Amino acid sequence: MSMLTDADRDKAAVSNGSKPAKSTGSGPKGRQWRRLWIPDQIGGWAMALMPGLAGLLIGGPTWRSLLLMIAWAFCYCFEFTGSRWMVSHRAVRFAPPALGYALLTAVTGLILIVGTPGLLRWAPLYLVLGVLNFAAAWMRTERSWWNDTVVVIAACTLCLIAVSLGSRFQKPGPGLEDANAGYFGCQPNPAVDCFASGFFPSAALPSLGVVSAAVFAVTQFGSVIFVKTMIRERGKTWCYLLSLAWNLALCLIGVAMVRTAGWWPLLTALVLLVRAALLPVISRRRRIPILYVGLVECATSLLVFILVIAQADVMTASLTSLLGA
Repeated sequence: MSMLTDADRDKAAVSNGSKPAKSTGSGPKGRQWRRLWIPDQIGGWAMALMPGLAGLLIGGPTWRSLLLMIAWAFCYCFEFTGSRWMVSHRAVRFAPPALGYALLTAVTGLILIVGTPGLLRWAPLYLVLGVLNFAAAWMRTERSWWNDTVVVIAACTLCLIAVSLGSRFQKPGPGLEDANAGYFGCQPNPAVDCFASGFFPSAALPSLGVVSAAVFAVTQFGSVIFVKTMIRERGKTWCYLLSLAWNLALCLIGVAMVRTAGWWPLLTALVLLVRAALLPVISRRRRIPILYVGLVECATSLLVFILVIAQADVMTASLTSLLGA
């Protein structure tokens, strides 16, 4: 799903029981620090942050959604460094970054929970996803299909959460205008601090956020399948056909939305289909460097990001009409 980097080679080295390659060139200590502390997977950054950032922009920035993104960035760094620590079966050299980012995630997360107690409704889901992700790292199956699915769910659900905390939803839900404005009251937004109307009030699941998260989820999982056709499942017909079928399904949805949402969703789906159809065929004759695969996915991720922030309202209305909701 992302480019092979020094960090990936370190993981491979510790998986084989050997020591990671030492940094070379000028400033070896600085380079070693960056390799230990800074995730260098550009595709990973894009996959992790774009859905949440889109949710922040769609819902309207608030201090809560901004802090959520900061906490999520720390969480991604913790996942990256913590997974490397687990892959190495707790090698000492990988412990400081993992523990450092764990502390930063905990501090920002605690501040966010104090100011936004409604976020506790999402804690069980992310607890399960986190356990599964680190279990995959411990078993050294972090590139498995099921762990990629875990990562997609975690990143795309954040889009929904960020939308629900947005400024355009900072008002009481229907029938809650006179609700208690205290700490666990329903003002200004039930998604922020209300459990009085149930564990998942409608404000926590705005249709705009659900549709935006769903668009990211189906396109990111399509990216998972495509990248596997280029790397781990390269040359395997079943995976190539699965990738084609997935992207064709996205095109069919785009066709169904043309009348109500315009051509942009369909055009985006067609771009994804073309890359899924052509690049694996080319790679069978001549291997495409992993760097180029990663750059292609960064470009398509940016395309989906632009589509979502520009067309979220239109696509929501279109899909709501199609589903008769």
